[in-house]
Amino acid sequence: MLIPPASDPLLHFLASSLLNHGKRARAERIVSRTLLYIHALTRAPPLPILRHALITASPAVKCITQKRSGKNVVKPAALTEKQRIRAGVHAVLAASKNKSGKTVEERLAREIIAVVNGDSKAITDKELAHKQAMVNRGNALAR
Repeated sequence: MLIPPASDPLLHFLASSLLNHGKRARAERIVSRTLLYIHALTRAPPLPILRHALITASPAVKCITQKRSGKNVVKPAALTEKQRIRAGVHAVLAASKNKSGKTVEERLAREIIAVVNGDSKAITDKELAHKQAMVNRGNALAR
């Protein structure tokens, strides 16, 4: 198995998202064990699977609600790459809370594999956000 580099920015960002009460070592241990679970469940290198899952779960747009002459107008806005990855990480983490498994690592690994397979709540949330943006695309240029 290829061991991912210790200074990978995606793993650092995932650990930062898992960070609770400043316990970085615990968050990094969760990320490391998640990669081990992914490898155990798929028998493939875990880092490309993780990257693919986060890119798949990342939305390209978000919808902003603005008050316009007494009405709430939904306005789609494009996300930067960092915003997309952050939204994808948070969607995968939120969806993993409903997975079966005793530990956080196991639930997160199962959710990442579900995203790659295409049957995850994170993907349905992304598709819902994209549909809402397409419906309201006429408001994109409204100022």
